Amino acid sequence: MVAKSAPLSDDEISTATQLAMDDEAVQALVPGRTRVVGAHPVGPHRVGPGGGRRAVVGLYDYTNSRSAVAVVDLDASRVVGLEETPAQFQLHADEREEAERLAGEDPRVQAFLAGREMKPLTRLYFPGVLLSANRRHRFAIVFLRPSNRERKYAVVDLSDRGVVDVIAPEVIKPQ
Repeated sequence: MVAKSAPLSDDEISTATQLAMDDEAVQALVPGRTRVVGAHPVGPHRVGPGGGRRAVVGLYDYTNSRSAVAVVDLDASRVVGLEETPAQFQLHADEREEAERLAGEDPRVQAFLAGREMKPLTRLYFPGVLLSANRRHRFAIVFLRPSNRERKYAVVDLSDRGVVDVIAPEVIKPQ
């Protein structure tokens, strides 16, 4: 059985995030509007020489549609590894909040809600052919649930910071 690392403390997350965002190599790889989308401990089986406490920090550059991973040595207070990745990380809480705020500001959403609560459920979204020109952007889908029977879905482009479509359930075809 492989030992697990203890979760990162709030201070460790803050430190790892700041070290990653301040690192010159990170800034060169993801130079645009970049957000940390996750920070997690590196398991003890993956720690390098010296055995220090390390964190993996996921970053997304909205300007250049690029994901990256930085490995931060918390004991040495420096980035010890950096790599671009094709992975799309799950939405960070800040991204979910931004997507929900943008959806709530959209006139189509406001008309649908008609003053009712949004009761959102927000997830990472991969657009189909309709938005293929912007496929490398980062999207969220906000499920609008004002009642037990009514639904619509707001597709939010987090890269461009706007709602690109509001979809009725009948438009979504099961595959």
